[in-house]
Amino acid sequence: MSIIVVATLGLGSSSSSSSVNDDRNTIGHLEVWFTPRRLSGSVVGISTGVTTIAVGRVKPKEQSSALLSFFPHCLERVIRRHSSVNYSRRLRQLSTELKLENLKVLNLEYTNFNKLFDIEALTSLKALSLKDIGIDDSSVLQGICSLKNLDELHLSDNNFYGPVPMCFRNLTSLRVLDLSNNILSGNIPVALITSLVHLEYLSLSGNLFGGSFSFNSLGNHSKLQGFELGPLNNDSHVDTEDLALPPPFQLKALYLSGCNLNNQTRKIPSFLLYQKEMQALDLSSNKLVGQIPTWLLQNNTNFEVLVLKDNSFTGPFLVDDSLEINLSQLDISNNDVSGKVPRNIGLSFPSLWYLNLSGNSFEANIPQSLGNLTRAISIDLSHNKFSGEVPGQIGTGCLALRILVLSYNNLHGNFPSGSTNLTSLDSLHLDNNHFIGSISHGLSRSPSLSWLDISNNSFQGKIPSWIGNFSYLKALDMSANLLEGSLPDAICKLSNLEFLDLSKNQLIGPLPACSELTSLKFIHLHHNMISGPISNMLSGSFNLMTLDLGYNKLSGGIPRYIGKLKELRVLLLGGNELLGHIPLHLCQLQNVTIMDLSQNKFSGPLPTCFNNISFGRGQFSTDAFFAYDQPLGTEYAINLPFLASEIYSSEYFITFSEQEKVIFTTKSRSEHYAGNILNFMSGLDLSCNQLIGAIPPEFGDLRHIRALNLSHNYLQGSIPSRLSMLNQIESLDLSYNNFSGEIPSELTSLNFMSKFNVSFNNLSGRVPDTGEFATFDDSNYRGNPGLCGPLLKRSCNPFAPHPENVGDQDIEVDGAIDVAAFAWSFFASYMVMVISFVVILCVSPYYRRAWSFYIDYWILSRFYEYYRSHSFEKKQTWKVFNWNMRRR
Repeated sequence: MSIIVVATLGLGSSSSSSSVNDDRNTIGHLEVWFTPRRLSGSVVGISTGVTTIAVGRVKPKEQSSALLSFFPHCLERVIRRHSSVNYSRRLRQLSTELKLENLKVLNLEYTNFNKLFDIEALTSLKALSLKDIGIDDSSVLQGICSLKNLDELHLSDNNFYGPVPMCFRNLTSLRVLDLSNNILSGNIPVALITSLVHLEYLSLSGNLFGGSFSFNSLGNHSKLQGFELGPLNNDSHVDTEDLALPPPFQLKALYLSGCNLNNQTRKIPSFLLYQKEMQALDLSSNKLVGQIPTWLLQNNTNFEVLVLKDNSFTGPFLVDDSLEINLSQLDISNNDVSGKVPRNIGLSFPSLWYLNLSGNSFEANIPQSLGNLTRAISIDLSHNKFSGEVPGQIGTGCLALRILVLSYNNLHGNFPSGSTNLTSLDSLHLDNNHFIGSISHGLSRSPSLSWLDISNNSFQGKIPSWIGNFSYLKALDMSANLLEGSLPDAICKLSNLEFLDLSKNQLIGPLPACSELTSLKFIHLHHNMISGPISNMLSGSFNLMTLDLGYNKLSGGIPRYIGKLKELRVLLLGGNELLGHIPLHLCQLQNVTIMDLSQNKFSGPLPTCFNNISFGRGQFSTDAFFAYDQPLGTEYAINLPFLASEIYSSEYFITFSEQEKVIFTTKSRSEHYAGNILNFMSGLDLSCNQLIGAIPPEFGDLRHIRALNLSHNYLQGSIPSRLSMLNQIESLDLSYNNFSGEIPSELTSLNFMSKFNVSFNNLSGRVPDTGEFATFDDSNYRGNPGLCGPLLKRSCNPFAPHPENVGDQDIEVDGAIDVAAFAWSFFASYMVMVISFVVILCVSPYYRRAWSFYIDYWILSRFYEYYRSHSFEKKQTWKVFNWNMRRR
């Protein structure tokens, strides 16, 4: 009987031919070809997409039990999706009539199997791949232990959990074992690794292993070419220094990221000195110290990937100028490497497509040889000490460049220049440098830009109108420059824009009148000189989460469409000239957590409906305040001569993110809140307006608010005791109003209160002095003469002893002095003395004449002293003076 079976699941289809009559039945994505049962032959293949699932021979007399005994669950799912009884019967018949006892290769990658049955029956298997099939049934691992002929076993990217079964030690023929990216836990299976001496490739990375591992366990693995482990738990470590040198193996790939490597010495592994065939090395996140050794590149001219990021390497990065290595990825970011970048780095590594030197202490100029990296896709030189101008060769030579990051350096000049021709550029970061001049037209030759950040520089001039040609732009940050003029209408063409920050410039004029910014989520235009009313510019931005127009010259009222922005979380309109009543449509913004309307000209009463606003009550996603995230997924192949397929090392991602940042005044300080911290901050600032009336009791319903500022208004009435329901409040400022009455004692239950200010009101009564209120002093209560209490050192009873001495049995109470009583006593005594003196002068002529003589003598003596130096008739003056005295 000759049977040819080809089953296609998912993408693509496989074809096979038969020399006899074929019946072909196609059901959905599953295609089965077979020949009449009378003929003899063998199974040729079963395939998912473009990969072979099974290759084996069927014995004609053993067609009864279990063709694809590992496969029925998938067939059942396919059958259930179709109503044809005939097709279902044919498939069920097929699954019971064939038996693959000599199956050699089973590859089910990416087929989304939930269960596998009877896998142990495939005793002839040489290679098994269950990569990324979504399985979480760890019992399958026990069945695999019976497959003693396995050479290759790929189980990566699943949800296998628990410890690695020790019965894997029975698979003594294994050359490839990939258990990466699961949820395996327990200690690193040292005994298992030691027993599998024929391994050529072993990957345990991306799991939850702990414990320690010594490279001495690999002392007998002479065929080992690839080893991957990590990251490990914080209390785990890997030691490479007890391995006998020279090692028995020549590695091509070594991945030890986050392994707490050589925690005693923090040195780079010594055995790497003997490796001559390395293609990929990743020792990132291990706190390694010392200088990056020059022999690492000199000994391994086949290097393709070198990742040493997130360590503590120091000293210069030296490269032999005579070398020319086909290195494609070089990442030594986030160390403390210093000195100059090798002058010929672009000539030594001409095949580089990913270069990351960020987060170091490199200085001097950026080498011109980087312009030779014609294949470069990403170059990151940020967070260093580079100075000088950016070489023009980068703008004209790196034609494949998609990502260029030069942030946080000391670069100056004007970049990009007019000759720049980076037509593939996707992300450009020039922020936090000293660039000057206008925004060059050379940038317009990058029509694919999705992220442009030139903030915190000294760019001048107007925002060019051709900015509207960047139809893919998602993030635009030009803040903190010297840009002037009005916002161009071309901004309105950026329909994909999600993040816009033009704050801290010198922009003037009105906001553009458009409504096409439908993708916008974050807009910052604060600290400019934008004037006029708030236009309809954002009326179509229904995804808006942050609206920051603070500290401009905007006038008029708040437009009604603002209340329809249901996703809004942050509304900052402070520091303008807005007027009128606070509109009730703001109460429709139920998701707002931070609102600042301070330093305007709002009047009228406080809206009672503000309790409809969240102010921290809602739960938001953890990444809600990240403006833009751009991953660049890559993977590099390690050419190992394995049975079934090429081995790919771990995926490598380049990720940039822009955190949303806002400034909000709380606790009398302007604080910066960024990223996910915004999910934990909530506040309302209505200070410095002309608001009147009382605080509505409904404000007590804002139970999740952390900062409330109503200062510098004309509010009156008593402080509502319902404010004691603000359980999360940290800062409450009611100063410079006309509040009267007592401070409610219920406020002492506010355990998180660290700032409380009621200065300059008309409050009276005793100041609370328990709970957090015991930490406040008189600066919180100034301008309220009716307040009293121990905190103010002012007794609420003028005749009571000083509060500091009440209850002190060891100090004489009579010695205490009450300041108020003392002042009144002194004033009374003074008045008695004055009245007595006046009465004596009226009753006694003698004392009256004596007092008059004394006054005249004092006046004439002052007169003589003044004219003594100005009159030439000094003697005559003195005679007149004496005569008058005698006459008296």
